[in-house]
Amino acid sequence: MGDGPDTPRRLEWPGDPRRVDGEAEEILDPAGNWLPDAADNAAAPSSPPAFDSLMFNPEARWRPQHGAFGRSESALPGAFLFPEPAAPPVPWAEPEVAAPADDAKERRRHFVREVVETLLLAVLVFLAVRASIQHYRVEGHSMDPTLSNGEFLLVNSLVYSKVNIDKLADLVPFWDPDEQGERHIFHGPERGDIIILHSRREVGRDLVKRVIGVPGDVFEIRNGTVYIDGRRLVEPYTNGEWSGNLSPVRIPAGKYFVMGDNRNNSLDSRAFGLVDEDDIVGKALASWWPRENWGLAPNEEPKLAPTP
Repeated sequence: MGDGPDTPRRLEWPGDPRRVDGEAEEILDPAGNWLPDAADNAAAPSSPPAFDSLMFNPEARWRPQHGAFGRSESALPGAFLFPEPAAPPVPWAEPEVAAPADDAKERRRHFVREVVETLLLAVLVFLAVRASIQHYRVEGHSMDPTLSNGEFLLVNSLVYSKVNIDKLADLVPFWDPDEQGERHIFHGPERGDIIILHSRREVGRDLVKRVIGVPGDVFEIRNGTVYIDGRRLVEPYTNGEWSGNLSPVRIPAGKYFVMGDNRNNSLDSRAFGLVDEDDIVGKALASWWPRENWGLAPNEEPKLAPTP
């Protein structure tokens, strides 16, 4: 077959100022911004290059913001900002040296302040606890077998607290409550609560009893069995049986029917009638002595038997 194709020749473009003797001249760009050195600018010819030079020299044609001989010094990227004036030098001054303090006096002052703060905090805690928690000693056997004679109780005296809505609304601006009068902050006495109450028969004496009837109940006792709204009340905490009777009575608002768990040996609402809520001190919270009885107070919520 014929001879193979000739080796392709390298094209030489005439009029290329960047080529010297067929070799490409190295383009100096130390900063990487397409800015020639001052020596290159000085050596550059005063007349612009020929058109064909720009057409066939991609390196010279496609540089960013190229001019006739490259990018000028004034073609800086971005807006030109004048340099801010340098801040005046701060005159040197001697550092202030604090006068030496009396360490012993300072320590005593800190110690006295800490002692006073600790005492004030202890007094505030004591008053807060005293206002909310009180302790009582059970005397007698009216609450057998739930509470024994000589047992010590912690009583929460804030759980039944009430607030006057009308007075509170006067203190809070832009508040028009729907309710009027007084209401409980937490809740009122509930059926099954063990409470401490002031005795109206003996001034200065307090009693411990269990709440059996609450406001709104139709309370009745038949042969020692309590009935609420015609339904038998299941009471697993009582001691023995009591064969007394009590005609049905509706308990009004603010009144409670209380009884001892030892029904055969208890002075309660069966003798002195309904208890006013203002006479209730608080709810038994825990038993702390003797040690074998330590724990939460045995407040129970008795259940009503199904309707026959």
